[in-house]
Amino acid sequence: MKVPEKCYPGEYIIKMHQETLLIIDDEISIRESLADLFEDQGYQVFTAENGHVGLDLFFKKNVDVVITDLLMPVMDGLEVMRTIHEADPDQPMIVISGAGKKQDVIQALQMGAKDYISKPIIDLDIIIHVVKKVFENRRLTLENKAYSERLEKSEKQYRTITEQIAEGVLTVDARENITFVNPAFCKMMGYPADKLITMNLEQISTRDSFQTIRQQTQIRKKGGASRYEIQLVHANESIVHVELTCSPINQGKDQTFTGTIIMARDISRRIKLQRQYEQFIKSPQKIPEHAVAICASCKKIRGEDNQWADIEKVFDHLIFSHGICPACCEKLYPDINLNETEDDPEESSF
Repeated sequence: MKVPEKCYPGEYIIKMHQETLLIIDDEISIRESLADLFEDQGYQVFTAENGHVGLDLFFKKNVDVVITDLLMPVMDGLEVMRTIHEADPDQPMIVISGAGKKQDVIQALQMGAKDYISKPIIDLDIIIHVVKKVFENRRLTLENKAYSERLEKSEKQYRTITEQIAEGVLTVDARENITFVNPAFCKMMGYPADKLITMNLEQISTRDSFQTIRQQTQIRKKGGASRYEIQLVHANESIVHVELTCSPINQGKDQTFTGTIIMARDISRRIKLQRQYEQFIKSPQKIPEHAVAICASCKKIRGEDNQWADIEKVFDHLIFSHGICPACCEKLYPDINLNETEDDPEESSF
């Protein structure tokens, strides 16, 4: 997982570390089976047989995601979740329980549970998928949090940076009205900035793309970030394929969603080349009858027996010698005058 770490004032670096799971369950068979499962998936796994041990590990270790049972002796799962939620409201947790009441499930979700999985777990692929999605959302949330903090440091610095970068940057309010654009986005879309900031994203998007934008906005209203591809409409009515990386803009003590900051990258050329390649693959290829296959790396030749052999072995009826032609000699050894050495047998060995 990538974890933002503070670097210079107002800046963050992304540090790689092994993703970690804490599994809290009083049933040893479940703890061990889940630990084996996720260690095979590449995670670092900590296990605890009750809530007290689980909390002790949580506060001592660098835990990314917590998986906990609800009904346990010593301390139940809800108390564990409540303690963790008070310490870190953003800590993602997953509940696995076989006897949870409806009210318990609701409380668990209110305290940060990202999902609820019932025992017995029949399909292990389900829990693997759930955990992967939780890690992905956590990564996006951390990146968004670090990015938002950087923006809050200085509005002026932010605008200066976005005006100078090559990729398009824009902000929109909660209703998709454009509130800021940088020069790169203006160039991408063919509109002046004063025109774009009077427009709504719906006016520069295809119908299907705007529906996608609205769906993604619902994710950002819940605090999530997202990356997706859509089609925008240029001022000359041509289609511009773009990849959008979006993060929510939240304001106030209650972190109310007020809009979105968007990084827009023009991928029209990539889409065009992809379509050309797909068309090329579909088209019948005419290969010359006497074409010879040569390895682009080692220069071996594939013979009629479909075996690869050194070029000297393929042309074993020829005698090979190694030398250097005058043109290459002049390029590699410009200080040597070939005209002066032509009569010298030793010098003419080039």
